[in-house]
Amino acid sequence: MNIAFEHLDLLPEILEKLTLIEKNMSNFESKRWMNVKEVGKYLGYSTDHIYKLRDEEFTEGIHFHKKGKLLFDRLEIDKWVISDSNNLRQVTTDRVNEILESVIENHKKR
Repeated sequence: MNIAFEHLDLLPEILEKLTLIEKNMSNFESKRWMNVKEVGKYLGYSTDHIYKLRDEEFTEGIHFHKKGKLLFDRLEIDKWVISDSNNLRQVTTDRVNEILESVIENHKKR
């Protein structure tokens, strides 16, 4: 990789940003229990949406616990995200198969 000499002064800023990114990633990788704000940031949702998910989607004792404050289990949240995307994928696959069967049936009738 070639770095132009006129850009060498940017190296300290780049190092600072990389260090910050590394710190943020290690916090999410190693931290199992997250509060509402942290799980919102982790999932990319607002805190209001996290409260809504808690009421509609998440199960106490599995996804979250109340021990003086609301704590979410990162491992269970990850499972929820994966299962949700698997369910969506299955629904999509089922719908595509229905459409293909319909097209094949209509083609056979001609």
